[in-house]
Amino acid sequence: MNAPEQLDFYFDIGSPYSYLSAHRVEAFGERLGLEVQWVPFLLGGVFQAVGNDMPARIKPKGDWLFRDVTMQAKRQGVPFRMSSHFPINSIRPQRALVAAGRLHGQAGIRGLAMPLFDAYWAEDRDVSKPEELVAVANRAGLNGEMIAEMCGDPEVKQELIDITAAAVERGAFGAPTFVIRDQLFWGNDRFDLMEWYLRDFRR
Repeated sequence: MNAPEQLDFYFDIGSPYSYLSAHRVEAFGERLGLEVQWVPFLLGGVFQAVGNDMPARIKPKGDWLFRDVTMQAKRQGVPFRMSSHFPINSIRPQRALVAAGRLHGQAGIRGLAMPLFDAYWAEDRDVSKPEELVAVANRAGLNGEMIAEMCGDPEVKQELIDITAAAVERGAFGAPTFVIRDQLFWGNDRFDLMEWYLRDFRR
């Protein structure tokens, strides 16, 4: 029996479109027989590497983004309110996800990512603060104190740097980024295109 194809899901907790995608990527993967790999990277590092910037820094784009994310969340049936802490420095939560992966593999990353996303984008909590990070991780059944401590580990820091650099090497310029068969897709609105690509494009 052939192994399932892999879908790499690069995400950042500070990205609202990553939040929306996180709520649908597993069901998408299950329906199409894909093994989803959750890959936390640092969106700010990607922007710096490729010369990009967040849309919210340009007022018309920022206003559009708020309306667009709100509509997409309502269409998906996902709770959403624009965070009063936006934008956050996502280095700490992204390092925490790397630490969770070191401790528990993919289950640890997925298990922490969703509570972090929900805390930031549905509950308006500042998950860049250590105390909030610990609380969310503990609520997820993980050792929040250990994960918070690991955020300062040089190996964890370097792993996040390396993951981000590898994403840029694969062509990433924003979040969420998906890679299937070395084909890159960007954005929460690319699930239909990914399905078409898998079913029809390369027959």
